[in-house]
Amino acid sequence: MKNAVFTLLFLFLATGITFAQKEQTVNNEKPHQKELLNEVYVTYGIGSLYYYIDMNSNSNWSYTSIGTFILGYTRSMNKVIGVGFQIGYTPISAKYNGSSSSTRNYNYIQALARIKFQYLNKPTFAMYSGIAIGVAMDYKSETGSSGSTSSNTQEIVPAGQLTLLGFRVGRGGAFCGEFGIGTLSILNLGVSIKFGQ
Repeated sequence: MKNAVFTLLFLFLATGITFAQKEQTVNNEKPHQKELLNEVYVTYGIGSLYYYIDMNSNSNWSYTSIGTFILGYTRSMNKVIGVGFQIGYTPISAKYNGSSSSTRNYNYIQALARIKFQYLNKPTFAMYSGIAIGVAMDYKSETGSSGSTSSNTQEIVPAGQLTLLGFRVGRGGAFCGEFGIGTLSILNLGVSIKFGQ
């Protein structure tokens, strides 16, 4: 009787250890990037439409911009569609070409709602397109030749972005980039973090 109890106890413990090892093996597998539903990303872009519109609106001024800084969030609804938002900051400065040393500063702060269509889902690589629509607040200031600020204005302007081709390389942490046209940028590159299964 004692031997039977020890045998049963040994079999029970051995089975439990086997299941624990199998469960541990399954948990050590890296998740597929499409299984991570939340994405936060930070990118830097060049070629905002605001820059080109300002540059072509008045030939007496020379415009420069350091680019657009973008922060975004996307929640995957399924393996194809994701919804989220983007926030962008685009500073543009202008200098008068004539004898006056007047300068203008434009600070576009953008807020856009976005929908993303992910058409390629590999474990460490994804490709997508998207569209975003929103508004931007333009904080403008002009400084005259004397160095005093002559005007400060705020103006609400439309904002939008069409992503023709976007990519993401990685699982949880990844490198990402987009090519498109809009008020954010023509090309942007950055980093992305996905989490939450």
